Amino acid sequence: MPATFDAPRIVSLGSGIAWWAVGFVPVIRTRLASRFERGLAATAFFLGGWAVLEAVYPVLSGASPDLVFIGLRLTLLTFGTLTLLLTVKWVARGPSPYDPLLLLPIIGSLGLAWTELPARAGSPSWGYGLWAVQQIAYVAVSLVLTVSSVRGRTDPSTAFRWRSIWTLGILLAAVALSLSANVYETLTGSFDELWSASILLIPAALILAAILPLSVEDWNRAFRGASAIQERVAAIYMFYRTGEPLVALASSRNLPIGAEQLEGLLAVVGNFVETSVPLSRGYAVTAMRYEGLGIVAVRGEFVIVAAVYDGPAYDALRGELTRALKAFEERSWRQLGTWEDATSVAEVAANELSNFLEHPERTVPPRLPKVSPDLKPRKAS
Repeated sequence: MPATFDAPRIVSLGSGIAWWAVGFVPVIRTRLASRFERGLAATAFFLGGWAVLEAVYPVLSGASPDLVFIGLRLTLLTFGTLTLLLTVKWVARGPSPYDPLLLLPIIGSLGLAWTELPARAGSPSWGYGLWAVQQIAYVAVSLVLTVSSVRGRTDPSTAFRWRSIWTLGILLAAVALSLSANVYETLTGSFDELWSASILLIPAALILAAILPLSVEDWNRAFRGASAIQERVAAIYMFYRTGEPLVALASSRNLPIGAEQLEGLLAVVGNFVETSVPLSRGYAVTAMRYEGLGIVAVRGEFVIVAAVYDGPAYDALRGELTRALKAFEERSWRQLGTWEDATSVAEVAANELSNFLEHPERTVPPRLPKVSPDLKPRKAS
């Protein structure tokens, strides 16, 4: 007897739609302004697609087992675990240029699973076992990173702290549940079970309840405050391309580099201004160590952003500074023709750059001293 859209299938279909709604919330609310938003949306979309396929199989396939549907569910679940791992990693450790390497095990195990699919007809095999081990490893690493990010939180607001923990924990549990269901269905050959997709409606509803009431400001406090970048950046500056200061922010009332020592940082930025090759809509990066602190500066077409940080935050900070600078210049380039015009959007820039600091304090930006291209920073190490 052919399968029909009975009550369990309708619930599973609703579960998929609910997860797609979870994905659309950061798209609408923040326009996917950070890697966390992009990772959350992608994971939710993959989970939603998996639940929808669970609901429509085998109603639309007309065959059992249908290898195409099984393979598609396998693929959606695979990329769901990948985006979950990246999302949690970006929150706990920040992005890294080595993140794309996580695709290599995915490509290998998924390619092997698809290659063996026609031969095994949905039954377990050593290729599927390798795929399952790789997925379990990704979920386990995600769990470890989630715990580490929770233990590292220092937010003053308990409500916002638990809201972010709640969201990450539920997302992790949903992916783990979907993976467990796929392994169970493969081992038992019961590909028409709907319990897992139906249960996913509950975590989707819980996440929606946690994130729907958030404004953009509340979203930043709840989620971006978990980033390791904000725990390590001590100060951030913005200069016009000719060297005049626009913004100076610190994580405390005092800049981490004093007035005399700051001259070295400003000399670096001035030297950066003089020696960087001008690029049309291009970005150049310079970095150094100074008095035990790290300094990274990104030069855009109109302005320069420099950050002082402590700890291994360079990879994450470089990427986020470049992204923030690019977005600022693309949105405000009409007001960046001269330094005087740029001061009109300095307040907007300060508000955006404050996201890099846990407790930003505004300071008066010092005047940039004139430096020659050969001037080297003092006390640099």
